[in-house]
Parts: sequence; C-alpha cells; structure tokens
Amino acid sequence: MRYKGDLKIGIVHDELTRRGGAEIVLEELIRLFPRADVYTLYSGKPQIKVDKRIIEVGTSFLQKMPLWFRKHPSRLLLALPHAAEQFDLSSYDLVISSSSGFSKAVITRVNVLHLCYCHTPTRYLWDATHEVVKRTNKIILWPAKLVFHYLRIADYAAAQRVDRFIANSKYTNRRIRSYYRRKSEVIYPPIDTAFFTPAPTQHEHYMDQKDRYFLCVGRLTKAKHFNQAMRVMVKLGLPLVVIGKGRDVISLRKYVGSKVRIIDTVSREELRSYYRNARAFLQTGVEDFGMASAESLACGTPVIALGRGGAKEIVDDGMTGVLYEYGSDEALADAVRRFVLIEKKFKRELLQSSVLKFSRQSWQRKMLGVIERCENKTKFQNPNAPITLKLRGTGNSMNK
Repeated sequence: MRYKGDLKIGIVHDELTRRGGAEIVLEELIRLFPRADVYTLYSGKPQIKVDKRIIEVGTSFLQKMPLWFRKHPSRLLLALPHAAEQFDLSSYDLVISSSSGFSKAVITRVNVLHLCYCHTPTRYLWDATHEVVKRTNKIILWPAKLVFHYLRIADYAAAQRVDRFIANSKYTNRRIRSYYRRKSEVIYPPIDTAFFTPAPTQHEHYMDQKDRYFLCVGRLTKAKHFNQAMRVMVKLGLPLVVIGKGRDVISLRKYVGSKVRIIDTVSREELRSYYRNARAFLQTGVEDFGMASAESLACGTPVIALGRGGAKEIVDDGMTGVLYEYGSDEALADAVRRFVLIEKKFKRELLQSSVLKFSRQSWQRKMLGVIERCENKTKFQNPNAPITLKLRGTGNSMNK
C-alpha cells in the first residue's frame, strides 16, 4: 500500500544510530511515502536501507561532530532543539516527524500540516527525569538539573508547534495529554504479522520442552530491566536468552552462565526462530507500546509482562500471557511460576490472532486515512487555533 497523492512530503526522524521500534516505524513510513525526503538530526551513515533501496538522508550540523561524540547522545542534548529548527522545510506540503525526542521541534510554514507520530514524549525529560538525574555525576548535578529544566521548556514548546499528534498507544496518548496538554489519535505501530507467524509444523519443528528457554529482546539499557530478568531466572534455575546490544552489556555479562545467554546480533529470520521456540517472552520494563511483545505473540509465544504502559493493550492476562503488577524480583518470580502452572492453556492460534489488529496493513490504512482527511480540506486545519477565554467574573471574552 502506497500513498498516491500529490503532496510533497518530508519525514524527520530523531537519530539513526541504531535500529529499534521507532526505526521500524520510520521504514514503514518510507514504504508508505516512497517519494518523501528523509531527514534526521544525526546518523552513523547519512542513509537508510529499506527493501534493498538505499535512501540518502539529510542531516543537521550535528552530523559534522566526530563519530565517537555522536555515539553518546547525552553530549548532544543542549544542541538538539536548535538542530531540529535548522532544517529548511519550506518547500513541503506535509511534514511528518517520527519522534521520541526533538525531531518534532522542526519549523514549518503556517499552512503546512506538521503531523507527529509520537513514540513517546521525551522520556528522560518527563516521567524518567528523576531516575536520570540520580545517575548523574554529583560534580555536575546542578548544571545537569538546569540543562534538563531548559530542555523541558524547549520540548514543551516544540510540542505546541505540532498540528496533529498520533500516539503509538493509549498509554502514550495519556502521556501526550499530561506533558504536552495536547490531544492525539492512537494508531498502533505496524507489526509484520505476515512474517512473524508460528512455525509451520510440516516444515519446521519446535524444540523439545527441556531445551526451550525464556526470551528477552531489546536494547541493553537500564530502562529495560534485563538485569532483573537475568537475576530472577538464575534464582529459578530457568534458561534465559537475551537478544540485543547496548551500553549496559558489560554490567549484564556478570549474569551470563549456564542458564543465561546474551546474543548481540541476529538476522530477522533468526529472531523469528527464537520467538517461535521460546516458552515465553519476558517484558520487565515499562514500554510505551512493546513491539517485541506483539511480535512474540504473532509467533505463537505467550508474554509475561509488567502490567504497566502499553503491555496492558497487548497482553490479555491469563489468555495471551501473564501480567504482574509490581516491578520487584518477587513479583516477576511469582508471574513466572504462575505461567508455568497454566502454560499448557495457551494456544498458538489464539496468541497469533490476538495481534492481527496491529498488522502493517491496518497501520498503513489508518495512516493514509489521516493524510487523506487532511488533504481533502482546502487548508490544513490547526487544532491550536485561537481559544476563546471567558474572563472570571465578567460577561466578556477574549481571544488567546
């Protein structure tokens, strides 16, 4: 499915230094709008490959920084709002920002629709800000607090420039309303349900039960709480495979042994095989949506997840997985024990069918619907039009 209209479209993404859920959505945007120009604040290489097609990507002045510097985003924080504002997007009819950071800070002409697909309001500035500050070196603690204060102001101001927000989950929808005071429409991220499927039994056999494992997939960062998953599975004596790479790999290696493995890189086909052969997928962190959990279910594997964030929109407790309420080791261990007791209850066909609503086709159709509704209007409407305020104690009103 592709967009067939005549709008000149620009797509702006935060950064292209790794591949995660946000980058999967970006790739899908490029498939949907193949003639769009793509921009990012900084990148490893200023290009992206989608379906064997190499797309050149426009970058900001941050791309001129040394690669070793760009690999540490914290060093670029103060420059991010300014970098996004430097893109000249005056020739476009529609700008789509793919944002979990400052790509939404771009400046567009007043009659140009700026549509933001929001993966999350900038997490380190809002609900996770105190956790981030606690990890900051005490020598620079107060300067760091001032920097974060400035960035929160800049992030809020950037959100007010967006004409329409699309949230990747109801959870993100609520966070956009809370932090940015903006409404948003929910369109769940695209899951390739045609690729991520249970194994066809006549061609591929599942492992024997004794060889199967529990599985974690994602970037090795503190927010994922993979250290907790490793710690608990070692105590329970159950095998765990962790697939991913990131800055926390060194601290996580201490858990590696006969029961725990870390695999940094796998092909797409290998990832599918790991999903298919896992006893259950573990999601121990709070995700805004949780694409890996949805991919696991699409492969017929149940999910054990902390029952916060987007997990509650993916996992039906007792039907497609197990949700636990508290983020403690004991709560996770109890959830795993509960899963083992009801493991035979989970049916691959039901698990797979539960996530078909997140298919790529559904995402494409809904995104095109948003664009077409806007295109049918003579001028893109801005929901931030002047608001009529009634003065307290008077019968008069004024425009803001």
